[in-house]
Amino acid sequence: MAMNSGGPDASGKDVRSEVRRIWNRNSAFWDSKMGEGNAFHRVLLLPALERLMDITPGARVLDVACGNGQLSRWMAQRGAQVIAIDISEKQIEAARSRGNSGEGKIDYRVVDASDQEALAGLGNRNFDVVVCNMAMMDMPEIEPLAGALPHLLKQGGRFVFSVTHPCFNMSDMRRTATESEEGGALIETYGIEIRRYLTPRTGLGFAMLGQPEPQLYFERPLSALVGPFLAKGLVLNALEEPSFTVSEHSGAKWYGWENFPDIPPLIVVRLLKL
Repeated sequence: MAMNSGGPDASGKDVRSEVRRIWNRNSAFWDSKMGEGNAFHRVLLLPALERLMDITPGARVLDVACGNGQLSRWMAQRGAQVIAIDISEKQIEAARSRGNSGEGKIDYRVVDASDQEALAGLGNRNFDVVVCNMAMMDMPEIEPLAGALPHLLKQGGRFVFSVTHPCFNMSDMRRTATESEEGGALIETYGIEIRRYLTPRTGLGFAMLGQPEPQLYFERPLSALVGPFLAKGLVLNALEEPSFTVSEHSGAKWYGWENFPDIPPLIVVRLLKL
């Protein structure tokens, strides 16, 4: 993630409309580059999501901010019945164009996850799993989603979300590489410099270099990410911080996350409705 701070003031304009406009503009590029998932999704996210979501045939799932439907199709292939929503009409069009080859079914809909009333209209205690994959840092508000979850989830249902790690993978962080000689051997050391964390920040950045337009990011510390869901009675049940292993860094650029096996670029969280 590359981001410049000082983006639009959420209190000074219709941020929801701006988020929709940007993702409509970037949709075709995003779909062409993401396809069925990049290395982050295949190597880091999917194994953690599979463990925490625990999808079984026939499970009813709500995929919030589904993008081009990559995760929805993966879940349908495992027999899930999926309602997949996104604020961007173009993203939903791209998702529908890729079809559904799984045993389950996918119902794609244009729904704004910042609209609690619209979310509640998707079903009363209807879902075994609600998932929001790599999207909450793109959402100006997460409180409406938190407010809707007790209505959407069945008793014992799971809410799983993943985001760029708020402690390590944010704007202002600097990736560093140093080289030193120790005992006649050259030692390479990779690290992260962090200059801020607690203060939420809105800014513009690129998730993928070359996308037509920078997108809005809404960075929050862990307390602000998890707090709204705990306040609605959900219980934190599991947390994973996936990172690349040393064996996966071959050929990576020096600043690629593959060279930072001890620093997780992502976090995956599960909360339960008890």
